[in-house]
Amino acid sequence: MGYRVLAQKYRPQVFEDVIGQETVNRTLKNSIKQGRIANAYIFCGPRGVGKTTIARLLAKTLNCEEPPEKAPCNKCSSCLEITKGNSLDVMEIDGASNNRVDEIRVLLENVQFSPSKGKYKIYIIDEVHMLSTGAFNALLKTLEEPPEHVKFIFATTEHHKVLPTILSRCQRFDFKRIPPRLILDRLMDISEKEQIGLDTDAALLIARSADGSLRDGLVVLDQMISFSGDRIVPQDVVELLGMVGKDKIFEISNNIINNDPGAVLTVLDEMIDNGKDPVFIANTLINHFRDVMVLKNTNAPTIDMAFSEDEMSKIKEQMDKLSKEEILYILQNLTHSLLIMKSAMFSRAPLEIVLVKLTKRGEMLSLAEILDELKKKDLSFENIPAREDRTPVSVPVQKEHIKSDSSRSAPIPATAPVREVPVESDADDAENYSPGEFNWQAVLKYVKSQKISVFTFLSPARPVEVNDKRVVIAFGKENAFNKEVLETEANRKYVEEVVAKIAGKELRVEFIVAEDTVEDSKVIEEKKQNRTESREKMKPVIEKAMDIFGGHVVRDYTEESK
Repeated sequence: MGYRVLAQKYRPQVFEDVIGQETVNRTLKNSIKQGRIANAYIFCGPRGVGKTTIARLLAKTLNCEEPPEKAPCNKCSSCLEITKGNSLDVMEIDGASNNRVDEIRVLLENVQFSPSKGKYKIYIIDEVHMLSTGAFNALLKTLEEPPEHVKFIFATTEHHKVLPTILSRCQRFDFKRIPPRLILDRLMDISEKEQIGLDTDAALLIARSADGSLRDGLVVLDQMISFSGDRIVPQDVVELLGMVGKDKIFEISNNIINNDPGAVLTVLDEMIDNGKDPVFIANTLINHFRDVMVLKNTNAPTIDMAFSEDEMSKIKEQMDKLSKEEILYILQNLTHSLLIMKSAMFSRAPLEIVLVKLTKRGEMLSLAEILDELKKKDLSFENIPAREDRTPVSVPVQKEHIKSDSSRSAPIPATAPVREVPVESDADDAENYSPGEFNWQAVLKYVKSQKISVFTFLSPARPVEVNDKRVVIAFGKENAFNKEVLETEANRKYVEEVVAKIAGKELRVEFIVAEDTVEDSKVIEEKKQNRTESREKMKPVIEKAMDIFGGHVVRDYTEESK
């Protein structure tokens, strides 16, 4: 007999030999023992995790001559024929190359015939998502009510491409990726049977490269035997697969932690000169610091991790030197640089820039430090001045300062008394104001306590006319947008309700735009000067905050307000 690749030679022949799919195995074995066998099954999951293998085991078990408790026996003629792939009762069909409706119609004509030897006629269709819509539709009726002697088993890596009408007629099983530790154990077991000296660290590298696929791991092991012979060491795996050596990853990450930009660039230059792609290096660094982040938060490896004792000790050493915030900062910057690298012609420079930046992370202020700086400068967010001063003032407005339309061309009549209220007063005291007295500060405070969104637009305004019928509220020309927002039906109605509550009677509210601000020019100039000085004090703190969070300036309100 000719040479057989390891993936075929060591394909599991009983359910117990399938690793990483315990839930699927248990459910299928119990359903067979209980006689609860479905018309059709669909196995979904990534490549190389055992979908076709379990489909064959299920077919062997259904047609085995032994009782269900002992099946598959792998000794009867039916089991042997299925194992060799020449059984007339079990047909394996490749959905990618037999995806036309005519081929499915031929299959459906054949299902009417009884099995030649076994109890069931079983059709295993691999990559079933490749079937055309017409082929799927041709299957529907037979799939729902097939002859008693027919069973369908579908396998797919992309279940979302299978028609919902097909999925609803099948029992679905989702296969999981196989953890690296289980792949490692299987590789060591097979290498021992093959009398190959497989170093544990080398097997760990192969298991990681398999990405949850046992078949991929066995293919790499086959390739390594051809490359290295009877002894496989980690350096051979790194060289053959073009991987970034773990020692280099620890070296470059240690230099980042120790804030040594020169050493980081030297190691990076060496790796790139040896043919490593900068994008691949960035991905590997992200995976490494992701492991550090997970271990920092969980204190134990998750199921998708596998480390040697030496690697674990080195990672723990790095964990102790980094805070959680630093690890997140490193990951955020590496991830951001990876996006830039993928769209850049020269991908090396973005990686060099971000690595140097990471070595300078100690110069960046943390969020807590930024807040401390704000408090020291008396620039906490509560004290940051707004674009326009919003403190209500009572200043008379001249007629010529008002933009008027034809309906407002008449002189403004004398206003009703406007009583000032101390700023400390509570909005709930609005109930105590005497009817007929209009108090603008009380209106603002009440709106602020009940509906902050309306208060935001209303606060820059000033009342310029109050009489028995209406209240005229003026905005500066720089707040014309506020006027438009408040003139919507819902907002105007709400403001009128609040005004009626404060004044003790219903008044119509009108909004206008004034040509000039209602404050004295000298006062305005002083406030602008204060805002400018405050913003100048804020600049260094804001720049550091932008650097930490990766922000950038979208609009400079400082320039707009000048």
